[in-house]
Amino acid sequence: MATSFWVPLAIHTAAKWRVADVLEDGSKTVAELARATDTQEDPLRRVLRALASLGIFAETEDGRFAHTPMSRTLRSDAPGSLRDFMMMIGADWYWRAWGQLPHSIKTTQPGFDQVFGEPVFEYLSKHAEAATVFNRAMTGFSAMSGAEVAPERYDFSQVKTVVDVAGGHGSFLARVLKTHPHLRGGLFDQPAVVAEAQAMLAESGVADRCTLLGGDFFESVPESYDVYMMKMIIHDWKDAQALRILQNCRKAMLRDAKLLLVEQLMPERAVPGPHHFIDLAMLSMLGSKVRTVTEFRALLAQAGFELTRTIDLVHGFAILESKPS
Repeated sequence: MATSFWVPLAIHTAAKWRVADVLEDGSKTVAELARATDTQEDPLRRVLRALASLGIFAETEDGRFAHTPMSRTLRSDAPGSLRDFMMMIGADWYWRAWGQLPHSIKTTQPGFDQVFGEPVFEYLSKHAEAATVFNRAMTGFSAMSGAEVAPERYDFSQVKTVVDVAGGHGSFLARVLKTHPHLRGGLFDQPAVVAEAQAMLAESGVADRCTLLGGDFFESVPESYDVYMMKMIIHDWKDAQALRILQNCRKAMLRDAKLLLVEQLMPERAVPGPHHFIDLAMLSMLGSKVRTVTEFRALLAQAGFELTRTIDLVHGFAILESKPS
């Protein structure tokens, strides 16, 4: 367990140089792979052999390398590709924040802030390459988490309008609108973020039913929608900040509106699974947490909501439905 970090760094290395993409048309020698990826033969062979020992790529008897089911998930164009997530996992700024976990335990402050002197989202706003890695990784994580099934699991039949608060480039909202053609939607996020969403919404065929809305959810959110959605947003924030976001949603909502949070839920006790280490990632990077249902119920009550039900999805994710109290 103590040396388990060796594996994601080796995977990150193969992902960075797009080895999986190069292998898509068949097995290749290390010399061919090195030329195609602009890397050096000997260290590349050693990385690929280490990964092949785990079933990530395969080495043939004549020394060529080929795909396995696991290595195919590193293709950049694979459905549910893990490449972007592995690019974040191996990024220097990500590892350095984790290295400050002892500091976080002592102070409750994010390790990221200790290393870089500013919160992660401020850092990302100034470092375009890191921001691209982060945003793509979050899209990939969302897809592999199973949270994307939420649009199919919630009954929108009595709803006319829905707004995705902090909806990024709109992939989740697009899926909601495609699944429920009668809906009209609003995509709300920082102006620079939503400005990049138009092409994706158009490609999804929902641009004509979606309004782009720029703003800051710490100040206000759009008013008078039937449903307010946030997917994997509240877990990014400490209680005080999360409360402010939720209170702004409450102020914007009509009495009969609904709030839907798609979140991973922390079990009440230690059980096998990734929950507890995702929780530590939240602590190291953001100073936030993965919350239990009990913690969500209390936080929502403070913001003026009543948690009405939870709808289980997969991998510990759920839709938390609330109404104004």
